[in-house]
Amino acid sequence: MEHGSVIAEPLQLRATKNLLATYFELGLAAGSGEAWHDSGFRACLGDLDHPICNFAADLRLDPWSVRRLRALAASRGSFNVYVVPSDQPEHLVELLERAGFRKQFELVQMVAKPAAYRPIGVKATLELAEITDLKERFRLARFMSDQFFSRQTDLFRKRVATVTAQAKNLKLYSLGDAQSPKGGVMLSSAEGVLGIYNLCVSSAHRGNGIGAELVNWAMDQADGSDILPTLQCDQGLVPWYYHLGFQSVGLISVYTLCDDESDVILEAV
Repeated sequence: MEHGSVIAEPLQLRATKNLLATYFELGLAAGSGEAWHDSGFRACLGDLDHPICNFAADLRLDPWSVRRLRALAASRGSFNVYVVPSDQPEHLVELLERAGFRKQFELVQMVAKPAAYRPIGVKATLELAEITDLKERFRLARFMSDQFFSRQTDLFRKRVATVTAQAKNLKLYSLGDAQSPKGGVMLSSAEGVLGIYNLCVSSAHRGNGIGAELVNWAMDQADGSDILPTLQCDQGLVPWYYHLGFQSVGLISVYTLCDDESDVILEAV
């Protein structure tokens, strides 16, 4: 049951739909965020120079739509293209690469095993509070932004936090006071799975098992709703999540437009 294709295929598709729903929820929460619909893809466009609100996904590319995608990406300072197993056609990667896109990194899609198949004794002992007030959501989102974008400017982290706080369909939870949290997580319910995002622990409280406890807490929330949790992570974190009861179900490849246009062969597409 752990690695069977009967389980992996529908879970992978639902995990992907949850991811895209979450990304568009965040992107459109930006003040200027707008949806862009094309026959070959869906995109989000915003004035914040970051892929949180500038990206394309749900690809059904052909030689004409990939040209439009390239033009759109070239018009933005930062722009990601998310490629998932359900995208089409089979030679999708070739189309993207001929148009000048290059793969930057991959994320592993993971879905938790049903509770009966998880390691024994992984119930969470922590209690997190849902943060609903907009000002408090911003404080918690700013904490998350500071953890993930510590090398970016203060203004940048503030704008990412504002977008996160305004995405009201995404639930934010704090471990401890929202003004000075020990940790936090964002949950997204869509497509019959519970997406786990922005899971982080303050630098002062790392190394004490709080991260694993946060994951276990999120898994408990999914169990209570009779759905499975999903997340995306770097390859290096796969063993850690596997130990907590997750299984890999697919890959998400992230492409960006390359700076050097000398090897772009649009004529041959």
